[in-house]
Amino acid sequence: MHINKHKFTRNMLSICFFLYFGQGLLYAQGTFISQTALTLIFIISLYYFIKLLMGNTMKGPFFRAWSILLALNIAGFVVTADFDPQRISMFKNILTCMLSFYPFYYYAENDLLESKHLLWFFAFMLLITIMQFYHTKNLLMSLYEREEVVNNISYMFVALAPFLFLLKKNKLISGVLMGVILFYVILGNKRGALVAAAIVAIIYAFYQLRTIEKHERFRGYVIAFIMIIAIGYFAYSNYISNEFFINRMSMVTEGLYSGRDYIYADIYNKWLRPDTIPNFFFGYGFAGSLELTGGHYAHNDWLELLSNFGLPGVCVYLYLLGTAIKYIFNKEWASDKRIFMFTIVVMWFIISMFSMWYTKMSASLQAILLAYLIGCKKISIG
Repeated sequence: MHINKHKFTRNMLSICFFLYFGQGLLYAQGTFISQTALTLIFIISLYYFIKLLMGNTMKGPFFRAWSILLALNIAGFVVTADFDPQRISMFKNILTCMLSFYPFYYYAENDLLESKHLLWFFAFMLLITIMQFYHTKNLLMSLYEREEVVNNISYMFVALAPFLFLLKKNKLISGVLMGVILFYVILGNKRGALVAAAIVAIIYAFYQLRTIEKHERFRGYVIAFIMIIAIGYFAYSNYISNEFFINRMSMVTEGLYSGRDYIYADIYNKWLRPDTIPNFFFGYGFAGSLELTGGHYAHNDWLELLSNFGLPGVCVYLYLLGTAIKYIFNKEWASDKRIFMFTIVVMWFIISMFSMWYTKMSASLQAILLAYLIGCKKISIG
């Protein structure tokens, strides 16, 4: 009965994610269904957050750092006491990302979460994301009255890419799915998403070669090399046929960053020359970037934290990232698990530098994988 209760919440939590990310596609956006799904995600996650905090087992430094960052954002939101829609939206995203870590950590720690569960979760999320991609694209094409549009759903595909590392025993299916993900990332025309996806694909290629079983190395290497070349050719051919995306990428070399350079400069200069000394040390409050840029988020986790909470915010985030990096060098883990962790941390860092990570809802997918890797007692994955 005790185990069945946790299996029920595990399955219910997955269904709530499907429902919430499916809004606007499966049903109208912002309705009772999506609000109920998100509320259940918060309630279930909060239950396991409290359960883990009250538990007797020792928690590692990553768990503590993750909890400190969550507490800092909750305290900042409450103290700032500015409940405009943009701040509420950011707070909702942060809660979804950070709270979702705790139930999956508990499931992994108690052998209630296996790679097969995550792969089923991935399969449904990939299907929803593909449908959501076309739905969003059609809305944008109608709005801007042109075929070339930039689709933010690309970042969802990037967030889903690491799940493929769990398919190490079926390299063919894994390779095909990686090709599908790269196809939609390129089609979405998001430069940051392509950079992150390309790096994941490179690590993925190394991972495929590294995890070939000893007794079938020749056959495995041949298949892996053919698959890697096929994925590379497929991605490249789709990229060079996308003139709109090539033009967007060339804008980067010309110093055009969709306004990010001005946003970054505004936040950094106003933090360096603050209105008051406390602003220099402790920032401008939750979502302080909106105040410093005239209504824009930082599009950079480090500058977001600097504007929100000043030096303590950046130090906490640096500590969190440092504790995650330590797992990459954990000799008690098998190489496949360490490579998996390395992939997520690299993605996390890259996205944090030119976009948003912990303040985006899509990061909850990587939070789930972090919870699985850190909470699971097995030295290997799959």
